[in-house]
Order: sequence, then structure tokens, then C-alpha cells
Amino acid sequence: MRTEAEIRERIADLEDRYDDFDPPSSEFEDTAEVAILRAIEELEWVLEEYDGSGGFTTS
Repeated sequence: MRTEAEIRERIADLEDRYDDFDPPSSEFEDTAEVAILRAIEELEWVLEEYDGSGGFTTS
């Protein structure tokens, strides 16, 4: 399982790579953009929920 720092680093890396391809140039890319932004938002929410509450578990 990845640590919180590794997850945050991965999110930052994905955001940087995402910015390299902005703005979307097709309907598919526009749909993918929305999905990516929602996934990032959800991951950030999860990290905030578990921030300082004993860490992550695998069960």
C-alpha cells in the first residue's frame, strides 16, 4: 500500500501531466477531463478524511 506522501506526489504528477494536454480538443477529451477532475477531487477528499485519523488500512 502506498503512503499518503506517495499518493499526494502521484496526484501532483498526474495534475502536471494533465495540464500539459489542456485544453481538450475533442468531445472524448472533454469527457475524460471531467472524469479525471472528479477522480482527483475524490482522492483529495479521501486523503483529507483520513488525514491524522490513524492512517490507511488494507481491510
